[in-house]
Amino acid sequence: MDPLTAPVTGEPGDPPRVPGQANRGETSTGVTTAPDARLARMVELDVYRGMTILAVVLHHLTGLAIRHAAAGSLLSEGLMVLNRGSHFVVPAFLFLTALVLTRSALRRFHLGAYVRSRFQKVLVPYLFWTVAYVGFRVLTAQDPPGVLGDPERWRVWLQYGKGYFHLYFLLIALQFSLILPLLLPLFRRRPRFLWVLVGAGGLQLLVYLLNRSGVLHFRFPATMVLWYLPVLGLGMSFGSSDVPFERFWYRWRLWIVAATLLTFAWYVPLSVALLQGATVSSAAYSLANWSYTTAASLALLGLAQVLTRAPAWLVRVLTSWAR
Repeated sequence: MDPLTAPVTGEPGDPPRVPGQANRGETSTGVTTAPDARLARMVELDVYRGMTILAVVLHHLTGLAIRHAAAGSLLSEGLMVLNRGSHFVVPAFLFLTALVLTRSALRRFHLGAYVRSRFQKVLVPYLFWTVAYVGFRVLTAQDPPGVLGDPERWRVWLQYGKGYFHLYFLLIALQFSLILPLLLPLFRRRPRFLWVLVGAGGLQLLVYLLNRSGVLHFRFPATMVLWYLPVLGLGMSFGSSDVPFERFWYRWRLWIVAATLLTFAWYVPLSVALLQGATVSSAAYSLANWSYTTAASLALLGLAQVLTRAPAWLVRVLTSWAR
């Protein structure tokens, strides 16, 4: 099962936190039983995934609604804020992907099995859906049939995830799968959160400057894994940490929430202005985007942690999206 769709197991000894559910290895009466893999799920990650899926739906629905709202109206402005504010969804999924794959790889890593898994669960779906969506576009007259025989168009579709507008996520996941084994030795050392945050942020600025100077030549930067270093770095950090996220969250939750609100107020006006056709500084936009999406990904996982204590029916609804 793929980490983006499968329930996620926790660290050995970490009990699941579903209201009304017994701890791992115990029945509701406290009698010890054999460990149950279903009870080993990290419920907060399933809740996180479910909320992120809902945010994806919100993003696409508001994007569609903007086209039909009267320009300049209060409704149009509100839809733009919701649409731009949900730009954290792809970084949030990448954060989760990095966390889950790192946690799994640090427990048990066999290169051959890892390559086969990524081939089957990322590369094959990426190629299949690229071909399927290109065919769909031709059948629905969005593209002329002649594009099917154009090697340059196929190169762009496959190299940049442009077969359809959302396929670039699979491309980024594929790129991350390639570099993950190279980063595992570093994260086996369990670097501190702050060091990872500063290091990833510094590398991200370096990537931006190299791309602006023409050294990297990223034609579509948002389709490149190197454009998401902060969320990927933090995902790997939490995936390698032996400190439960719950403890981290309750220590730093006020700072994370404050950072999310402040960066939302920084990023969304820039993004809305860009959507409306205004000229926006590339550096300011990129810095605001990285800051907001990183803070929002952490805040969302914190919210998921809190919601594991919500009524059982709500937890079931949220986690049902993730299965």
